[in-house]
Amino acid sequence: MKRAVPFLMLAALAASAFAQPAPDKTMVVVNGDKITGANYVKRMEVLPGVGMLINGRFLEGTPGYLTLQQMINETLMIQLAKDKGVAPTDAQITQEIQDRLKDNPEFAKIFEQMGLSQADLRYDILVQMSEFNLMTMGINIADAQVTRYYEDQKKDFTLPKRYRLRVIAVSTADAKKAVDADIAAGKAFAEIAKERSEDITTKYDGGLMGDIAEEALNANLKPLVIAMKPGQSTAWLKGSAGPEVKVFLESVQETRVLPLDDKLKRQIRRKLMMERGSVRNNVPQWMEDKRKAAKMEFQGTPFDEQLKRVFGPKQ
Repeated sequence: MKRAVPFLMLAALAASAFAQPAPDKTMVVVNGDKITGANYVKRMEVLPGVGMLINGRFLEGTPGYLTLQQMINETLMIQLAKDKGVAPTDAQITQEIQDRLKDNPEFAKIFEQMGLSQADLRYDILVQMSEFNLMTMGINIADAQVTRYYEDQKKDFTLPKRYRLRVIAVSTADAKKAVDADIAAGKAFAEIAKERSEDITTKYDGGLMGDIAEEALNANLKPLVIAMKPGQSTAWLKGSAGPEVKVFLESVQETRVLPLDDKLKRQIRRKLMMERGSVRNNVPQWMEDKRKAAKMEFQGTPFDEQLKRVFGPKQ
């Protein structure tokens, strides 16, 4: 099985290298057999079938190689930002973290749950802001331009009418009777879904299908959902194959225009800056020049030969 490692996961792998377990640390015990820190780290470095999705193509590479490659690119990006005089300051990094926490109070918890520190978080922001500052170097967007873009593109900031739906899927008559009995007894649909649904993609989230726009509803399901009121569910529906399903309408969210608040202003400003910066500032070429000029000193890792093919002197 091939597994794609997203960018943020690579960044996390890079940052978590500072918290490497001791070689003799026991990671887990399986039927009395210990898996040690040394074996864990080595296995993680060379795990096969892992790679990255780049421009829609899966490029395979071991986690150790991919992580070192990513860390080299990050280091070069930070150095390039310094060279160009646009390196993020500590104050700018702090402000960026505060802005992200305003937008999403759970932002920092994601890092904590991965076992990463505040220093790791600041490093991740440093890398992202170095790239952003390079891409947008020399670009300024006034408040009036943000407002004009919002007014001209208001359709892009309009949320369509949406239906929050939950589903229960079962494959036997007895299971259907049990679900119907629970509903008749007044048990919450989400709790029934967790207990009885066979749809493993939704059951652990209480059968939640999400907030689905009216135009995105299945042609057969759409008239049924539109006719329901919140708190009602469909009869059992049978598709061409598989189990029967019962769909529950939890709520209806009417069409709404997003307000031009501080969060949306930041998003629009960043979008406009990046669009204009991508024309003015050739960051990929700057990075390529930086890689060519870099002095690489390989230290005998198992990945040196692979890294030399990317970062070593060109013949």
